[in-house]
Amino acid sequence: MSILRNFIKESIHEYLNEQQMLKENWYHGTPDAREVEENGGFTDRTKTISYVTDPKKFDQHREKMNLAIKNGDMDTYDKLLNMTGDFKKDFTYKKPIFLCDKYSVAKTYADPKRAFDYQNALEKVYEVDIECDKIAKIVATGDRFRFVSIDKVRQGFINSGVSSEEIDKLISMFNYYISDNKGIQTDVIAAIGNYLGFDCIDVIGVLDSYDGGTVKSTVRMVLNPSNVKIKRNER
Repeated sequence: MSILRNFIKESIHEYLNEQQMLKENWYHGTPDAREVEENGGFTDRTKTISYVTDPKKFDQHREKMNLAIKNGDMDTYDKLLNMTGDFKKDFTYKKPIFLCDKYSVAKTYADPKRAFDYQNALEKVYEVDIECDKIAKIVATGDRFRFVSIDKVRQGFINSGVSSEEIDKLISMFNYYISDNKGIQTDVIAAIGNYLGFDCIDVIGVLDSYDGGTVKSTVRMVLNPSNVKIKRNER
């Protein structure tokens, strides 16, 4: 009987998740939609960020640099500084398309004054469909989207099937420049998601708008722009 109850429970859970996904509305706001209009949709662009190949050795290297400064040994410091690049490599990935489940939040990003050519800019909010087979869900209630708690990011990836050992290593590799171990920027989250092979990352409950915002919403990072299909657009 317990096996049957578990089967029924899991089936109901899957059904409810499917129904919730069917009800979701996703929006993308842009200050200038001319390129999207000309291309008939979103196109791939890439971004490159650096990471450290061996976080432990890199921390030891930084400790040596700090000690050299403390001792006033600038010759040693300069030598160590020149060696810093040996610990780093570049990771290139597709820039995500950012969506929101609230139209009002997406609308804040459709301000033509943000565009390079603001006098001719075509501001729009698109309603879109997305295909996401593998989704990471990060519950970040109350955090600002641009700088999410490392603990929340870590737990989100673990809950999405990544081992604690692997996500700890990747955070150390990609978030090496943050010393207080408290926050992680959006581009780093996207890079880690790409590295792990996710299609989308949902950051749930964040406070997001172009100017900061006080409205809680879910921001979805679509890591493959070709998976975003425009349904309609509004000014």
